[in-house]
Amino acid sequence: MTQISSYQVHFNQRISMEEIMNIYRFVSKGTYDVYLYQDDLIADVSNLPKLLSFFLYYQKKSPILMIIDGENVEYAYEKIIKVCEKPLEKCEVRSNHEAPAHVAIQV
Repeated sequence: MTQISSYQVHFNQRISMEEIMNIYRFVSKGTYDVYLYQDDLIADVSNLPKLLSFFLYYQKKSPILMIIDGENVEYAYEKIIKVCEKPLEKCEVRSNHEAPAHVAIQV
């Protein structure tokens, strides 16, 4: 079942390069599409230069919108949050949608 979920992520400190690379490795090896958004910044997490640029310019005091698309989104969410445990202040679910396998979605 394909799912798409969005989360409001708040950090209490800057995320480290090691944590960024761990997120990148997990997403780039998986079947998930993960996007980060804050104000005028947006990053496809599977694109390392864009991901690094995002974390270079993001504002720690403002929340980040994280969107995860794929199958078993909850597993991807748990893995990403585990990587960011130390700098993470809180993470809240904004919305969650599921599409059964027999339903086609056209955009």
